[in-house]
Amino acid sequence: MSSKISSKQMQSMVYALVESLAGNYGFDADEAFEFASEHVDQFKKLGVPDKVETKPEPVEKDEEEDKVKLSPLEKTRKNVALWTKKLEADKFKDEEARTKHIEKLEKERAKLAKLEPVVETKPVKGKAKKEAKPEEKEKRIKRFSPVMATQLKTALSAVDVEMTDSLKKEFTSYIEDLSEDDYRKDGLADHMRTFAQTKKPVEDEEEETLAKQEVTSVTIEELSEISKIAPVDPPGTYWDSDNGRFVKGPDADDDEDFEETEFNGKDYVVGEKTGRVYEARESGDVFCGFKGVGLFKDI
Repeated sequence: MSSKISSKQMQSMVYALVESLAGNYGFDADEAFEFASEHVDQFKKLGVPDKVETKPEPVEKDEEEDKVKLSPLEKTRKNVALWTKKLEADKFKDEEARTKHIEKLEKERAKLAKLEPVVETKPVKGKAKKEAKPEEKEKRIKRFSPVMATQLKTALSAVDVEMTDSLKKEFTSYIEDLSEDDYRKDGLADHMRTFAQTKKPVEDEEEETLAKQEVTSVTIEELSEISKIAPVDPPGTYWDSDNGRFVKGPDADDDEDFEETEFNGKDYVVGEKTGRVYEARESGDVFCGFKGVGLFKDI
């Protein structure tokens, strides 16, 4: 039996070698095989035809090669990586070869995009996404301690007022309604003394004098410049601790325009000239203070 290798067998063996190199170094096996057939004289001596019309029959791979066979996805990933590296090296014989390589790389990238698994996220049934609730403001007085009760009692006693549970709750609300700047400006004991002044009883014979003479009308600018101020009844009247007097802001102006605004979850309208603040209600707007003063310091 002759041991001579036929031309077809030689062709298959050479092609298998070229294909193996192409898989490892990232070039097109068919192009490489055709190039070698046309330019390497030794191939012709081995009986390799000048032109390869069809792919040669694949050479059977041994069992060890089958074990490390790459999946289509893995092979495509490897080709893209190798061909991209070759493109970045930019060592092509001419611009035409470079263009062909880019086209081949783009096709392989498109193929990879189709092979890559798509991860889908499914909404959880039966559970609607809830909007995050706004963080609640941390309370300044979490618990009215015995020490605080004693301090408030002392402050109230100084103005001849007896301490009650109702006044403790009222003082707590007073503290919570202060703007951040006003709250930090003084200590708790100072706030208690200011609060006590708003509860100072007025003798019957002095009530008329207070109403007519002792409540000083000031502008909105002057009102907002008072550093220590506490609201008293009626709304719009305050105790001015800086000067030891009762003051009130500007009266209503029927001709002024109003600006709508939202503050602490409620709707308000604010006078552009007087700074008077009204809570907007369906039953009618209710006057409750002045812009830049006390509770409405930050409007």
